[in-house]
Amino acid sequence: MSTFVQIVDDTLSEVSSYVRGQESITVLLQAATDADTTLTVDDTSALSKGLVEVGDELAYLKSVNSQAGTATVLPGGRGFRGTTAVAHGINTLVRNNPLFPRDQIKRAINETIRGIDLRALASHEFTFDGSAYAYALPSDFQDITGVTFDSPDSTEIWPLIKRYRVDRNFRVSGDSSMRSAIVLNEYPTPGRTVRVQYAKYPTALSATTDEFSTVSGLPASSEDVIRLGAMWRLISTVDPGKVVARTPAADLVDAPVPSGESTSVSRYLFQLFTVRLNEEKAKQQDNYLSIIQYAR
Repeated sequence: MSTFVQIVDDTLSEVSSYVRGQESITVLLQAATDADTTLTVDDTSALSKGLVEVGDELAYLKSVNSQAGTATVLPGGRGFRGTTAVAHGINTLVRNNPLFPRDQIKRAINETIRGIDLRALASHEFTFDGSAYAYALPSDFQDITGVTFDSPDSTEIWPLIKRYRVDRNFRVSGDSSMRSAIVLNEYPTPGRTVRVQYAKYPTALSATTDEFSTVSGLPASSEDVIRLGAMWRLISTVDPGKVVARTPAADLVDAPVPSGESTSVSRYLFQLFTVRLNEEKAKQQDNYLSIIQYAR
């Protein structure tokens, strides 16, 4: 199962194939603290005055000293453009003037997760006591996809509960806010565990070790949908002159990129994203519990 950092790496690799040229890259020869303004690198010729990326942090270089093998960061230039200044170890990758900074890729991935027309699935269990009017549902609840209960026999089968309704104005004792709750119109034996399978909005990724399906709640098969959505968002921000020419004739003579080329690539990626999204939505619908719910 892919982690956040692996998805970032894959997205960067794939989106880079749509742009011209390659970035200059070097590595740190000495560790740097989160406050250091002098960076010792392996190859100063790979760097120039301006924006660089050290790990996931952006910094702005004031100057490069080829004889000393160092690069000096502008005062206040660490943690540039909203990134966080952190300590970096030896051999940390340094990218010169990155077209797609990793922090930007992370934002594009999470914007796609938050905005995608897919729902994550989760479950919630409670003990039916036979006396409560309703049972509060988790705060991230959106809609019920199935309700079952733990059968008292030894079959280990969880029979369906088909008669229930959702009260979206339920007030939990001691809490002034409104919550959603399930009201059962079909009752299992008191003391049995009831399991509610429900749909919720996907959760954005945060830590580099976050596993895609575990944290977002989306199926693993939708990972490429998220990458395509992020690539579409990233390409939409690229200057047209940096997009790869897509005609053999233009490649042959190294002609300038035609006007509107970045828009064409962006539309192409959006079409791929839309096709895969529709496939995933259809698959998700098939995987929902197919039940008939009776209101009474």
